[in-house]
Amino acid sequence: MDEAFLNDPRRLSARRKLMRRGIHVLFEDNHLLCVAKPEGLLSQGGPKGQISLPDVLDGYRREAEGKPGKAYIGIVHRLDRNVSGAMVVAKTSKAAARLSKLFHDRSKELEKVYLAWVQRAVNPDEGELVHTLRREKGITKLAGDGDPDGRVAKLHYVVEGKSNRASRVRVTLVTGLPHQIRAQFAIAGHPLVGDAKYKGPPGRRPGLHAVHLAFPHPVRDTRVELAAPVPEDLIAMDWRLRIDPPLVPPPID
Repeated sequence: MDEAFLNDPRRLSARRKLMRRGIHVLFEDNHLLCVAKPEGLLSQGGPKGQISLPDVLDGYRREAEGKPGKAYIGIVHRLDRNVSGAMVVAKTSKAAARLSKLFHDRSKELEKVYLAWVQRAVNPDEGELVHTLRREKGITKLAGDGDPDGRVAKLHYVVEGKSNRASRVRVTLVTGLPHQIRAQFAIAGHPLVGDAKYKGPPGRRPGLHAVHLAFPHPVRDTRVELAAPVPEDLIAMDWRLRIDPPLVPPPID
């Protein structure tokens, strides 16, 4: 996008306000608004009175673009409230329709990569997890043989670092079911750190971050590659668990 778009004073002012809310703009043009969502913020509208990402981005667009009325905010996928990371939001209905199809079809052109901190040392250091899962009362669990509601879930993982207590793994989703990473690692005996809902050690939030998201631009003949910085609370978790090598090198004396 040209410099005039990126450096417009109204847009820069609006972005600074987003950053004060912990939201970082990773990419933006006339069709897309890609951000790093902080944990604790709803990806889509929820109970009355609770602020969600669409609410915040609507305010951003109206300020950045001088819109007098409500701006179009097309949510095409979501992250759990207590999960941080990269998200793409459509600014037009055309872009929303094409991106929604991409996510719904689990297109091979869509790449979703997460960092997860899981309990205990994971062996082997690289592999796949494949389970048949079902959703029941807000929990994703292992489905029984022949369960008509069962859906195949598949992911690939690489261990980036570990200690006796935990491992940091880079997870690439092949499918995209609700709570898939949380459920599959719990079933494999490695629940996420901080994820008491899936029998992990209690914490403020699950150790899970959507670090990378890539997809074909819905309108242009280009590919969008997003990298969401790891939040400070997860870097602190990494150090607390004594993961080797650490996510961030120790400071030089």
